[in-house]
Amino acid sequence: MAKTTDERSDLTDLVDYPRETLDIELKDWIDLGDKVAQAKLARHIAALANHGGGYLVFGFRDDESIAPNRPTDLSGYSRDTFGRVVTRYLTPAFQCDVQLVQSSAGLIYPVVRVPSHGSTPIGAKADGPHDPRGQPQGIRAGTYYVRKPGPKSEAAMGMEDWQPLIRRCILFDRDSLLADIARAVQPRSEPPAPAIEDRLKTWHDKSEARWRAIVEKATALRWLVDIGANHCQLSYIILSGTGIAIPARELQHVLEQVNRDVRQTVWTGWSMFYPFTRPEIAAALHPEFDDGSGVDVLESNLIGDGDFDMSLPDYWRYAVDGRATIIRPYREDRQRSVEGKGRPAGTWLSPETVIRETAELVTHARIMAERYDGSRVAFRCTWRGLAGREIDDFGDTYWSPARHARADQRTTIGTWDVPVLAANWHEVVAQLSCPVLSLFGFSECGSELVARLAPRFIKL
Repeated sequence: MAKTTDERSDLTDLVDYPRETLDIELKDWIDLGDKVAQAKLARHIAALANHGGGYLVFGFRDDESIAPNRPTDLSGYSRDTFGRVVTRYLTPAFQCDVQLVQSSAGLIYPVVRVPSHGSTPIGAKADGPHDPRGQPQGIRAGTYYVRKPGPKSEAAMGMEDWQPLIRRCILFDRDSLLADIARAVQPRSEPPAPAIEDRLKTWHDKSEARWRAIVEKATALRWLVDIGANHCQLSYIILSGTGIAIPARELQHVLEQVNRDVRQTVWTGWSMFYPFTRPEIAAALHPEFDDGSGVDVLESNLIGDGDFDMSLPDYWRYAVDGRATIIRPYREDRQRSVEGKGRPAGTWLSPETVIRETAELVTHARIMAERYDGSRVAFRCTWRGLAGREIDDFGDTYWSPARHARADQRTTIGTWDVPVLAANWHEVVAQLSCPVLSLFGFSECGSELVARLAPRFIKL
C-alpha cells in the first residue's frame, strides 16, 4: 500500500502545479492490469532512472490539465505494483517508492519516485506484448531508454544520449571507490583562509540580517516560539581557482536538478534550496544588496505563507558565484511536532535532525561544486536557541534523557576538498554537527553514528 501524505512537501508542489520536464512524466489514469500499459510504464521508469531519477505523476493529461475518470480506489498504485513491472521488464532490478499526495484542493494523486541508476544503466530485459504484426509494444528487450526533449522516453542512440549516462555511472563507481579509500584515510578539515572565512561570514551575517527584516514584517507568521532566537543557519561557498559563475537564467533549473540528486542521500519531503513554483512562494532573482548592487541571488521566502502546522518557514538564498545559505526554524517547534511528541515547543532538540540536515547541506554543496568544477567548499553553520533544550528525538529513536544545553548557540566552520565530500561525507558531517550536540553532553556523536543513521535520511 502506498503511503499517504496530507502535509505540504516537495511532492505537493508537483500536484498543485503539474508540469512535464525531463525528470517529471505526467500520466493519465490507466488500467494497471493492462499488459501494454505496464510495458509503457516500464519504458518511462527506465528512462527516468537513466536520467538520474525522477517522478511519474498520475492523474494529469499531457496538457497538464486534471484527467477525468478518477478511480474510486487508488490501492493499485502501490510499491508492489510498480515493483512487479520493474522485475518483469528491467535489469538490474530496483525499487520505486510510491506516495499518495494530497493537493491543496484536497484531491489525491499517486506519485512514483524513480531512483537513479547506479554503476550500470537500466536496460530492458523483456519485450512488451506483441501486436498482430509481431512487434513489441511499449518496450523492447536489449534497449536502454533515456529522457529526451518533449519530454519523451526513447531509446538511447548517439553520444549525446549516452554521454551523461556514462558520466553518472563513472561518478557512482568513483564515489564507491573513494568511500573504500576513505575508510582508511581520515579527511583533514582546515579552517577557511582568512579572506574566504571573512567573505563567507559576511554573506552568512548579511543574509541573516535580511531574514530578520523579513520576519519583522511577517504579521501572518504563526510559530510557537520566537524564530528569531530559535533556528539554524547553514551556509557554504564553493571555491575555485577561476571562480564560480552560474548563469542567472539557469540557476533555478540547476537547483531543481541538484535537488533531485541530493534525494539519493537525504529526502524527507521538505528539501533545502527547493525552488517551489506556487506564485506567492516561488523563488525569485534579487540583487545581492538592497541598494540594487551585487551579484544576482535567487531567493526563496516561505515565511509569509503563514500556515506552518506541518511545513517549515524556510528562507534561503543562492548566489550565482556559489554562495548559499538557508535559515530554518527547528522542526521540533512546529505544531505537528508538539502534538506528536507531547512536549512543548522550545524544550528539545533532535540529534538525528541536526545530523541529517547537515548531511543534506554537505551533499548539496558537493553536487553543486562537482557541476561547476569547484575544488573546495567552505562551510559555516550556526544553531541558536539551544539553552534549556533537552536531547530527544522523533519516532522510536531513543537517546538517554536528562541531557540539556546551557550554552545558547554554536557555530562550526571548515573547508574540505570536493573529493573528500564525496569520499568521506560521514566524517565531514560529524565535524560540522557534533560540536552542537556536545553542548548537551552527547558524547556518542561521530562519523560512525552518522553512518549508522544515514539509511534513515531517506524518509520517502
